[in-house]
Amino acid sequence: MAETVQTQVALFDKCRQFTQAREIQAAGLYPYFKPISESEDTVVVIEGKKRIMLGSNNYLGLTHHPKVLEEASKALHRYGSGCTGSRFLNGSLDLHEKLEAALAEFLGKEACLVFSTGYGANLGMISSLLGRGDTVYLDKLDHA
Repeated sequence: MAETVQTQVALFDKCRQFTQAREIQAAGLYPYFKPISESEDTVVVIEGKKRIMLGSNNYLGLTHHPKVLEEASKALHRYGSGCTGSRFLNGSLDLHEKLEAALAEFLGKEACLVFSTGYGANLGMISSLLGRGDTVYLDKLDHA
């Protein structure tokens, strides 16, 4: 029986050997981590140029709607700039519960749970629905 020989590469050595991202950055083709200096509806300013934002979650263009900004300002003055913790511990606001109750009523459901990101929703839902040994089949185009 043939013996398999495995070569071990230290993790950081493997990272140092990966140069493709740096090469793409040097060529000016790296699309990630470009800071936005201004934002208005679906138009943003990146590197001093106005660009149409095609990669955001602002599907309805409401981030700059006057009513949304007014209500956000009220919330900012009432609650401050953050929840001071995760919802599990001490970061649940009455606003979260009101939103969830309104959504449940709108959808005709017993209850709703709101997550701040799709990633957080995946972590919360998948980990609560599945157990050790369960299998999930996802479409290859499923959100990362």
